[in-house]
Amino acid sequence: MKYKFIKFLVFFVLLSSCGFELVTNDINYKIKEIKVNGDQRINFKLKNKLLFNQKNDNKNFVKLTINTKKIKSIKEKNIKNQITKYNIKINAEISYTILSENITEKFFLNKNGFFNVSSRHSETLNNEKNLVNLLINDLSEEIIDNLNIKLNDL
Repeated sequence: MKYKFIKFLVFFVLLSSCGFELVTNDINYKIKEIKVNGDQRINFKLKNKLLFNQKNDNKNFVKLTINTKKIKSIKEKNIKNQITKYNIKINAEISYTILSENITEKFFLNKNGFFNVSSRHSETLNNEKNLVNLLINDLSEEIIDNLNIKLNDL
């Protein structure tokens, strides 16, 4: 009984002073302007997602320039040489300027995924559209996370 209590006490002391800190994902900037180049559908959805996730009471103003490129390629063919899967890759180059401190930096993000070709053309288009929407959601979350990390370092 005494050894269990000592083990618990040592375990508690070691874990209570480990310095673990919960990282908050608060957005501490406001997007002043977004310039987009590349695929219009992707840019429109990406811009809307970025503008939706901001707060109005922030003092850090950020100016974004986003260049996107969508690459669709064949991933797999069957024995009859018919395409069964497509691969979609979205490349994004994001450059941002913090207006209060006049700092300009850029970073690159890549997202890719694949979708199956269906027997109907409309189902294939829906598969592609759903995949692109998922990739855009992931891309917008990653842009927000990267901006939070960069601006929290300042």
